[in-house]
Amino acid sequence: MKLSSAVLVCGLGGMMSMLAEADNQDVQSTQGQLVELSITHHEDSIGLSCLPKTEAASVTADWVVECNRLAYDYLSAKSAEGVEFTRQINPKPFGMAADFIATNLMQNPAGFKASHISQEFEFATKKT
Repeated sequence: MKLSSAVLVCGLGGMMSMLAEADNQDVQSTQGQLVELSITHHEDSIGLSCLPKTEAASVTADWVVECNRLAYDYLSAKSAEGVEFTRQINPKPFGMAADFIATNLMQNPAGFKASHISQEFEFATKKT
């Protein structure tokens, strides 16, 4: 499959928009070697968005692997703190979207440019 300079903003398998009112958000950022992971805290969910730091980093699948690693580490730490997510957290938090990007990058890195991947993770809120 050939993708010619397509910009991919993932909307696969339960991906949700990262847009919300700014006053209801707590935004953090984690820097990796190749990527930046943005973490947005909502009332009952955590939004993760990951993008390569440079265009050079975006032409290999390594940035996708790093996004998954950083996201998994963050979500695992939140689980250890007692956050109960509504679905199981696995080592590939960005799921099918990340696999799709990595597969297409390996097939044709020159004709593919990814912008970012994102995912929303809902958690159970405790009633007091």
